[in-house]
Amino acid sequence: MSRSSSSSVQSLDMSEENDHHCADYAELRSNMQNLAKSSGITKALQAFRLMRTAAPGKPTIYDYNSLINCCFKSENLCLHDLSTLYSEMKTLGLSPNASTFNTFLKGLNLIGESKVALWVTIEMCNHAFTPSFTSLSTLLKKCSDSMELEDAITVLELMMGLNYIPTEPQMILLINRLSKHGMTEKATLVLYKLLDKGYFPSPYIYNPIIWSLCKSDQISIALAIFCSLEKKGFVHNVCSYTALFYGFCKKKLFKEASNCLNKMTTNSRFYPNVRTYTTFIKCLCDNGRIQEALSLLGRMEKRGLDPDIVTYNIILRALSNQNMVHEVFDLFQTIYQKELSPDRYTATALSGLLKKGNLGIARTLLHDIFYGGSDMDVAVYNVYYCLFSGFKSKELSYVIECMIKNDIEPNNITFNTILKGFCKGKSMDEALEYFQSIKKPDLVSFNTILSASCKKGDSKMVEKVIDLMKDEGFKLNVVGFTCLMQYYCNVGKLNDCLDVFECMISQGPRPSMVTINSLMIGLCKNWELEAAYRVFCNLESYGLSSDSNTYKILMRAAKIEGNDLLVEELQRKCREEGVKPNN
Repeated sequence: MSRSSSSSVQSLDMSEENDHHCADYAELRSNMQNLAKSSGITKALQAFRLMRTAAPGKPTIYDYNSLINCCFKSENLCLHDLSTLYSEMKTLGLSPNASTFNTFLKGLNLIGESKVALWVTIEMCNHAFTPSFTSLSTLLKKCSDSMELEDAITVLELMMGLNYIPTEPQMILLINRLSKHGMTEKATLVLYKLLDKGYFPSPYIYNPIIWSLCKSDQISIALAIFCSLEKKGFVHNVCSYTALFYGFCKKKLFKEASNCLNKMTTNSRFYPNVRTYTTFIKCLCDNGRIQEALSLLGRMEKRGLDPDIVTYNIILRALSNQNMVHEVFDLFQTIYQKELSPDRYTATALSGLLKKGNLGIARTLLHDIFYGGSDMDVAVYNVYYCLFSGFKSKELSYVIECMIKNDIEPNNITFNTILKGFCKGKSMDEALEYFQSIKKPDLVSFNTILSASCKKGDSKMVEKVIDLMKDEGFKLNVVGFTCLMQYYCNVGKLNDCLDVFECMISQGPRPSMVTINSLMIGLCKNWELEAAYRVFCNLESYGLSSDSNTYKILMRAAKIEGNDLLVEELQRKCREEGVKPNN
């Protein structure tokens, strides 16, 4: 065979071998991609490593990038897998390119791993690659959304270092989050960094900072920022002025607040709105300046602004707390005349009248709210039951039907509040009947009816309740034991009372000072001062410390019995412990 023929055969063999390697390499690459998408990172990496034997110089960084991309399409990917992937690149000595980092960032942003994405971004910069505006913007939003605010600030600094200016919605989101979560100082630094870059933020970006400062009693700093921005040519809006106005009100700087309000009324750009006036009205009401609040309400209406139900609720609460019955009634008439709908806050605003004992008008007004189709919640109904616990059973049933009709599920607080009302009545049998109608009574339910039975000295009812507790698998807690001890003392069964106390000491629950004081009252009423004093002397062994009521109980009993030595001893102990007995 000639030399030329031999050379041709060699070339043909090498070509066939290369084709064979290429076929193996392509097959391994395809297999690797499929495994990455379906079977997990371990098998995909095995296929990736086999590619080194398929062809020289393989796998390349492009194969690695393909592996990353396919892994992110897998449903089983975890952070450990990503760490393994990155380590593999280092092990093979592959040099990442821009596409490597961008593929990582795209995948990490998709799965919400903002912290890892930030680390990859910093690595990208360390390798002298520039992240795109889009990738950094996406990361900034992800960090802000997931409340990784320190990371969000780092991303923002990276962006500004590259002369990327975030969009207004992104800045509003970040500064709003920083301001609302106690990071107002950092929000302010972000604002001034933007200003240094020549960025001209709108009031929607910096208003959250002013609001946050004013809410945290830092009106002087808020005012300084407000004036600084004004000097730079910024035009504030009504929200900016309202924030400042709120700050003055909160610090009770009424003169400054009034001047601020007057300035707002001179310019249509920041003319005060309903929220502004409501802020001032609330501040005046909170500080007992109701007449000024009513005067401001009148000025507000004269300027063509209609107060909403929030404004009226604030004034209504203040009038109610001051027991200004006629004014409350007149304001209700105004609410209905303006065709406003009272809400759950209107109902709770009447609590002041109820505390002052004006149940008549409060009940009339509440009745109109409840049956007028207003949107109530279970908490308001519970207050309603608590305040009017003497309802007849028909009325109670009707109100519960209204709750269910309005898709409000009565809870245990509801049932226990109603039960407390029954317990205040004359018949404990009715209370027991209602108690047994509760589907899932809790320990509060049992304590409520047990306490009432003990106070009324109804021994049969006490036994029934304790038996019911055993049947339902409930054990007496410290409240229940204290009720029993009071009952035994009241009916003269001191031995039974002491047995209960000994049971608490030996088996638990540990008595409270309410328990101890109740026991001492019972003993002293039954002329057992010596026994009460022994309990007092053993307080430390029970893990308890005497309070002013304890001394008051013992000293009163000692004086009644003429035990002057004990009175002097107790007075000495009071001085040593720095306790002042209640009169």
